[in-house]
Amino acid sequence: MDNTFFKKKMVIGMVHLLPLPGNAAYRGDKEEIERCAIADAHALIEGGVDAIMVENFNDWPQYSTEIPLQAYSVMLDIVTKIKSFCKLPLGVNIEMNAYEQEWAMAYAVGADFTRLEAFVDNRAGSFGFIEACSTPMAKMMQDYPSKTMLFTDVHTAETYGCPDVAICEAAQNAKGHESSAVILTENDKSKRVTLEDVKAVREAVGDFPIIIGAGVKPNNVLEYLEVADAVIVGRGFKEGDHVSLPLVKEFMDIVHSKYN
Repeated sequence: MDNTFFKKKMVIGMVHLLPLPGNAAYRGDKEEIERCAIADAHALIEGGVDAIMVENFNDWPQYSTEIPLQAYSVMLDIVTKIKSFCKLPLGVNIEMNAYEQEWAMAYAVGADFTRLEAFVDNRAGSFGFIEACSTPMAKMMQDYPSKTMLFTDVHTAETYGCPDVAICEAAQNAKGHESSAVILTENDKSKRVTLEDVKAVREAVGDFPIIIGAGVKPNNVLEYLEVADAVIVGRGFKEGDHVSLPLVKEFMDIVHSKYN
């Protein structure tokens, strides 16, 4: 694990790809996907975020554990191009829980981190069922060693536990299974994570890194960062389909008023 990543409070900005080829929502223009992704990455960098993550956020319906080859190929090409100019830590996320494809992509491009939606707890949602992947991930990491960090959700958004393991217990399990940080997006009652939830997980995992994965806004980011080590911001930086540079700068000014 790169122990330098969490030496300061981190804001991870999202590059949400437009629907990829093979998905029902695909618009038929892969050049548009690339143009928007490159523009969003530049806006996040100029706006002052600390890291960037590329995700197939707009694929709908979502997949369960794997995306089509044509989608993977386009995403790999875009991530490679962003990596060529992005000097910030760069991560990849392929929804939902496409751990083999994520690690292969991260391994190929030298990504700094990936995000796994179901690492130590089985989840189910509108897309189907996703099985906890900590065991096969350990084998992949052994066979294809990399410095890439694993950021792992507990109680990931829009899903239900199968079985429903308490969030603090899941966080402790992730800590014990080679996770580099836990991501909190919901609590035990399937709603947005609250500050009280974050404090409870902090007590459970000690100084292990905690990332807030959803619901972070200018009016609550400082409260979250009092307890958490990082936040992920996607839709909060966007106007329509595109990242807004003024929104990014406004948000980062608030963070920098207290941190970094």
